[in-house]
Amino acid sequence: MTAAMRRLAQSKCNIVCTTHFLECFSLGFLEDGKDGIKAVRMRIHVPETDEDDAIPLFKLEDGVASSSAGLVCARMAGLKRNVVDRASEIITALKQGTQVKPLAESVNANSPFQPNVRSAIRLFLAVDSWTNASDEDINLLQELVGRM
Repeated sequence: MTAAMRRLAQSKCNIVCTTHFLECFSLGFLEDGKDGIKAVRMRIHVPETDEDDAIPLFKLEDGVASSSAGLVCARMAGLKRNVVDRASEIITALKQGTQVKPLAESVNANSPFQPNVRSAIRLFLAVDSWTNASDEDINLLQELVGRM
């Protein structure tokens, strides 16, 4: 997503992209005010606990949001608790710079994905940083994707 946004911005395209994935900015994938990227945020009342509902204030402001209510919004939208919990695990791992642990095989057993798709997803999630990935990991991922 970030590479596509950078490329479109360099082509002088006007794009609007919404996301709760603030790490696009905090991890340096995108930079506000650089390469044609302009960050704006929607003002919300941030809940005091995870069980509170986010309250949109319907005010657009310049800048990158300091936090996301994405998990609260997902819960409010009715996503299953295990999906929201897994998203929380992934966000925590990204913030701590730790590896995202693949789901246990027993959880994956009921996956609608074919085995070769599951293998590609597992490999993708197992690599700490695709920016610094080994040629072996990149070649394996290309091979697995090619089998889909």
